[in-house]
Amino acid sequence: MTKAIKALIIVMLFITGCNHEAGHNHGDDGNGTASNQIDHIDQESVTLYTENLELFTEFDPLVVGETSSFIIHLTQLNNNYSPLADADVVLSLEIDGKKKQKSVSQAGIPGIYHVEVSPQLAGDGKISIEIIKGEFSDQFVLDHVHVFGKQGDVHSHGQQASSGQIFYSKEQAWTTEFNVEPIMLQSFSKVIKASGEIMAMPGEKQNVISKNDGIVMFSVRNLVQGSPVNKGDLLFVISGKGFTDDNISVKYHEARLQFEKSRNQYQRHQKLVEEKIVSESQFVESRNRYLADSVAYFNLKQNVSNGGLKVYAPLAGYIHELNVSEGQFASTGSLLATISSNRVMLLRADVSQQFFKTLGQISDATFRPAYSDKVYTIEELNGKLLAKASSVAENNHYMPVYFEVINDGTLLEGAFAEFYLKTEPQPGKLIIPVSALIEEQNNFYVYVQMAGESFRKQQVQPGDSDGIYLEILSGLSAGERVVTKGAMLIKAASLSTAPIHSHSH
Repeated sequence: MTKAIKALIIVMLFITGCNHEAGHNHGDDGNGTASNQIDHIDQESVTLYTENLELFTEFDPLVVGETSSFIIHLTQLNNNYSPLADADVVLSLEIDGKKKQKSVSQAGIPGIYHVEVSPQLAGDGKISIEIIKGEFSDQFVLDHVHVFGKQGDVHSHGQQASSGQIFYSKEQAWTTEFNVEPIMLQSFSKVIKASGEIMAMPGEKQNVISKNDGIVMFSVRNLVQGSPVNKGDLLFVISGKGFTDDNISVKYHEARLQFEKSRNQYQRHQKLVEEKIVSESQFVESRNRYLADSVAYFNLKQNVSNGGLKVYAPLAGYIHELNVSEGQFASTGSLLATISSNRVMLLRADVSQQFFKTLGQISDATFRPAYSDKVYTIEELNGKLLAKASSVAENNHYMPVYFEVINDGTLLEGAFAEFYLKTEPQPGKLIIPVSALIEEQNNFYVYVQMAGESFRKQQVQPGDSDGIYLEILSGLSAGERVVTKGAMLIKAASLSTAPIHSHSH
């Protein structure tokens, strides 16, 4: 079962099965749908934000001598929209600047705090709510708060839910993958979409060649495509046993005999040249022959065993291709295997000719491999732009653009990829994460937070996308708070006709 399916199940369970007491319970209109009239018309609700926290509180009207209960929900905005637990909440009520009353509360349920206030003076004032947790502190201020002299003075304001309003509780948001972010103007690039390939960087892949005729013997039994290897590991032995021609073992013995012969002659001439029995030219000739035979012999000695010619891995990496099987005959120069380091990768994006004029403006990119939903940035892989084509590639009529990246272990050599090529950033663009966008029959929507637990569906016109973010051309304004994770959960909540639960915990 996927995370998305589990999350949807949690949403439906919360919506249909919550047994909290009615606090702002929406009544049934007799047709099986929730009415927009809120039963407890006198209950207030306020949503406030700081850089770190969201405060959503519901409370009864403030009346002199009466106890008003505040239910405060605190959400951490910089920590995956999670509840702030184990904090001290200090509520201060000030009336006409004359008198302050303080109430302190700790959470009974993580993120939910109950504070009770009994006003002593009537009039206009403000409420300050200070949040303290260890060395962290934050503060919210509710201006224009009115304290009534008696219960009969409380005005019946008859709150109405806005048309199309969708309710999604804090408890639901805290237990699912959910997030809300304010949308701001920022720089964003024009994007050119292209397809391409993930390849090994030149020099990071090397061929292993047979340097002699013979039968290929594997050094280990489990040598297969994908096997990891270290530089200098013994991979194969090319055995010439049973061959009369080009037998490497015979070559080795011949080289050893020739080396011993030339060494003896050189050592003899060393003594004789001092006694002037041999000429200087004869001595130089024997020395040169000895040196040449030494190189030939020790080169073979290093790479030849009694079993045959030893073949080593030229670099660390893995077996990208295995071109022979054990017991197969290999001739001199034939390809035995290809080893790739899989460390540095070359990305090739094939750009259509129609973008030739803007090709020079490309400075960055994001890409999504065909086997993955993850979109990578060049920066996160410590990569860089290598080259932009000045001509059309042979046979495919596209202009290649190359990037170099460091493989984090998740890039697959040879895989195809979708590229989002970026030109120079342009300021003043309204940007949202791609995860915020919902498509329905070629129409595009996002969910905008109206208050702590209420949202509305908003149609938008999307522009360019780099696979991670996209530009919004119309439908949103800077500063609006958009659901960037869990948009499908809000959609599921909008389809339910079950009564909305309260916060009378």
